[in-house]
Amino acid sequence: MNVPATMQALLLRRLGYVESVEMPVPRPGPGEVLVQTAATTICTSDLIDVAENPFGGPLPRVLGHEAAGMVAAAGEGVDDFRPGQPVAAHPVIPCRQCTNCRRGLGHLCLDMGHLGLNRDGTFAEFFRIRADRLLPVPQGMGATVAALLEPVAVCLEAVRRARIAAGDCVLVLGDGPFGVITARLATRIGAKVLILGHHEFRMRHATGAVAIDERRESDVLQVIRNHAGAEGVDEAILCAGSPEAVGLGLAALRARGRLVVFSGISRPVPLDLFRVHVGELEILGACNDEGFREEALVLLADEQLALRDLITHRLPLSRWQDALHLAGQGKDEALKVAFVLGED
Repeated sequence: MNVPATMQALLLRRLGYVESVEMPVPRPGPGEVLVQTAATTICTSDLIDVAENPFGGPLPRVLGHEAAGMVAAAGEGVDDFRPGQPVAAHPVIPCRQCTNCRRGLGHLCLDMGHLGLNRDGTFAEFFRIRADRLLPVPQGMGATVAALLEPVAVCLEAVRRARIAAGDCVLVLGDGPFGVITARLATRIGAKVLILGHHEFRMRHATGAVAIDERRESDVLQVIRNHAGAEGVDEAILCAGSPEAVGLGLAALRARGRLVVFSGISRPVPLDLFRVHVGELEILGACNDEGFREEALVLLADEQLALRDLITHRLPLSRWQDALHLAGQGKDEALKVAFVLGED
């Protein structure tokens, strides 16, 4: 493949300031692959990085971390990928040497590389990544769908941490893309799923779930109990980053219920630990995913699950301002917004 010298990319120059720039195409080092981006989707965390940079990643930085494309070139020692091969990327790059990696917890690596945070990301015509963080894309799966590999994998982590069983009642707090994916996965297990949010357009994508519009209910907890039963829900999964959602999730649980904290919350959260004590409740974190890439790819190919429907908008990289606005502000018309740079 003929690799050009320069490419277009979206650069977070400083907090709150994104610009489209022309920059050199990166070259793959040993064990790395250069990928020509075909599609890359916008994550809520990308928008948070623009506004807050909560992890303190060094700037300037090319944004983006959910992507699929074609192998453009392979570095020394890479034999598993060939130029032109379609691939999907997982942006989390464990060091493989720290204590957590040696414990088998690479997704909680203490010296983690991450596209779009401390390594240049995927909102560009090309990106570079370690070869073991790529998966071949099955024939017939479009690049836009394959770009959802990591979002589906991390939602699988939240569902597994919740230990959902068929017949359980699950509350999903939040109607963003992660909330909708989590709701679909929990429904697939055979659980009764309630999804709580503010946007009817988004909650309609949580097929099979009972939608509760928080803005229309004076007593949300009572509405949840009306659907779940007076004892409450078996599991609650936090897909909204607000302290209020934490309190509601705990209050909605039945005895020995589980709250999974999937969304990051940077503000202090008051906890009713007496309720945790007397109800023997569990509070669990879910961060990244513990090796669910292959399973996520299988689910993306599942026509019945139809995760491709979550991508509501496809725009070229040249319309990056419209795309970021849609992803951040268009919550009554957009769910998952994708940049499409190549053949889908």
